[in-house]
Amino acid sequence: MVSGTQRKYYMLGGKGGVGKTSCAASLAVKFANSGHPTLVVSTDPAHSLSDSFAQDLAGGTLMPVEGPDSPLFALEINPEKSREEFRSASKKDGGSSVKDFMDGMGLGMLAEQLGELKLGELLDTPPPGLDEAIAISKVMQFLESPEYSMFTRIVFDTAPTGHTLRLLSLPDFLDVSIGKILKLKQKITSATSAIKSVFGKEEPQLDSADKLERLRERMVKVRELFRDTESTEFVIVTIPTVMAVSESSRLSASLKKESVPVSRLVVNQILPPSASDCKFCAMKRKDQMRALDMIRSDPELSGLVLIQAPLVDVEIRGVPALKFLGDIVWK
Repeated sequence: MVSGTQRKYYMLGGKGGVGKTSCAASLAVKFANSGHPTLVVSTDPAHSLSDSFAQDLAGGTLMPVEGPDSPLFALEINPEKSREEFRSASKKDGGSSVKDFMDGMGLGMLAEQLGELKLGELLDTPPPGLDEAIAISKVMQFLESPEYSMFTRIVFDTAPTGHTLRLLSLPDFLDVSIGKILKLKQKITSATSAIKSVFGKEEPQLDSADKLERLRERMVKVRELFRDTESTEFVIVTIPTVMAVSESSRLSASLKKESVPVSRLVVNQILPPSASDCKFCAMKRKDQMRALDMIRSDPELSGLVLIQAPLVDVEIRGVPALKFLGDIVWK
């Protein structure tokens, strides 16, 4: 995972509360300490990167993380703040403030290329999928902006399963939607041209279709990135319980359906070996062994590389603790 200088993307996801953030942060520290300028991005509305690194990383902008050997930056995408700003912006200046707002959060290209949709008419209701659109806009920036060109590893701490799957499927949805809009525009343009030719009026120069086509091309790039086995990998994180393993199996099946490459499964919080178990520990260990057996026999999970992360007796908080965890998990 640390070899090579080609940029690689790692998305860590799974059921809520399984330790995705700790695993993502420890992987980011591992990369940085291995010489890779690294960016860790949280797309989870309930951010905990600041807690994990024990540093204030809030604000929605690139924030440096102190401690690792190579540059490590964190970015928390704050959809709740973006929704509030969207509501305020949409009430001003007939929608021009909406564009200013979208420029500020990295969606300027989206606002410009979809300008004819009259964002001001959305009133104070943010569009469905705004959270995912914000995250997608950041991925587009990672691909195109010089600001992010230094990073050779980008690690995503994703939201719980449903949100993450919507994020991964959004490029397909936008590609199809933009395609339908372009077809409709072609029909309208053809009809308008016919009418104008009858009355002998010159047809105005329109470039909105070109802008939509460029947006569509960007969406195709993002979709290809999510499915590129050479540069992208989704790592499923779970804990050894029947419920968590069952959800991980469904997540794996959904990722395969979206053609997102996944080859590793981290099973977190496994009880370490003990010479003398108390009754509670013995029962807990028995349940965990049952969950691990489920993984080994599950058709969706059995083919993945199984990484067992032990339950440790210290709180994983701060760069030294994350390095400690990373040395155990990401061998």
